[in-house]
Amino acid sequence: MAGPSPSKAPECRLPPRPQSVSAARRFVRDVLEQSPPDVVDTAQLLVSELVTNAVVHANTEVEVRAWATDGRAHVQVSDHKPSRGLVSQQFSSYASTGRGLGMVEQLASNHGVYVGEDRKTVWFELWSGTAPPPAPGWDTSVTSRGPTVTVTLIDVPGALHKAAQQHREALLRESLLTTLADDRPTALRDDLLTAHECNHMIKAALTAAPEQMTAQGDLRTLRVPIPADAAPSLRTLDRMLDHAQEAACEGRLLTRPALPQTRAANHWLLEQLIGQIEGRPPTAWTSTPHEPSAVPPEPAPWDPSSLQASPTATIAADDADRIIAVNTPAADLLGWPADELVGQRITVLIPEHLRERHIAAFTTLLLTGEPRILGRPVTMSALHHDGRLIPVSLLIQTQEARDGRSVFVARLNPTQDRH
Repeated sequence: MAGPSPSKAPECRLPPRPQSVSAARRFVRDVLEQSPPDVVDTAQLLVSELVTNAVVHANTEVEVRAWATDGRAHVQVSDHKPSRGLVSQQFSSYASTGRGLGMVEQLASNHGVYVGEDRKTVWFELWSGTAPPPAPGWDTSVTSRGPTVTVTLIDVPGALHKAAQQHREALLRESLLTTLADDRPTALRDDLLTAHECNHMIKAALTAAPEQMTAQGDLRTLRVPIPADAAPSLRTLDRMLDHAQEAACEGRLLTRPALPQTRAANHWLLEQLIGQIEGRPPTAWTSTPHEPSAVPPEPAPWDPSSLQASPTATIAADDADRIIAVNTPAADLLGWPADELVGQRITVLIPEHLRERHIAAFTTLLLTGEPRILGRPVTMSALHHDGRLIPVSLLIQTQEARDGRSVFVARLNPTQDRH
């Protein structure tokens, strides 16, 4: 890297607390005040993400260095847990966490990481007027210490697994940041740090796992090396996920509670890891009993083309309660041109006397993760375009899309002849 050696650069030492993020932003802004405004703004954004990562994942003192030379801004963020390697994450724009390194990849003119005996340093450079080069990526090698057990995860549902991992990250991150804001050490904070460390281990192991043994559609079978002594920390992770879910349901976290299928996927994963470490045989996701609300209508990721090909009247909506896809049988059943329904609230198809109940049930689902009718057929009336009521049997299930969304898929079957 060009410029003065890091030992001569302005440096800021920060404790592992959420308040350190704003302190790092101020430090970088002050050091780079002579740089172009766009460079300063981007540097503040990226240092915020990297310091947050260091606080959450390393929980050691954080050192930030910044300097400008030859028209370039340089920023380094170091922590004192070199064993906590970086793990590449391909999270979508719908993910509420996991974006820090992705932002650096997208916005920095150059970036990288180097690991020493006592510290890990992530760095980036910024300059104006030149398009960033192709991202070099991060060193994601994972080294296991001590004996391991090879866990076989059979029929891992790819899209659901991705959504569950994203939400697991979000719940733990928000819980830990909330707890770290209190300077007093607590048993809860220690458990959350253990859970975070354990979750990072799982993510790193899954990322480094060899290619699937078998693959069928979106189902994969993976062989994953897990530390042989990890069962206690895995149980702590399971317990802290329950704690975070409860906090999210009570509105104490800046993330929504997990939906039933996400909770089921996380429970199955942890159950398999703990069980196989302790010598029990593997159980495939596809052969594990689940509540109806935790089973997607299809094992594959949600795909609009599958919906269009279905002979059953089917409508898909997003978590804003807006219609995102309608097939021809549904349009014919309800008397609407399909393209006119897309983008409207789902309430346009619900009789007026049922709308408040729908809004209450949907809001409850998003705020608590507890379903009322997911996965269970109900008989109700749908509103035809001409105002008639159409008796239907309705089945609503959730399905994960490749971009990280949970999609609500509703299948409608008329329960009597229409006149």
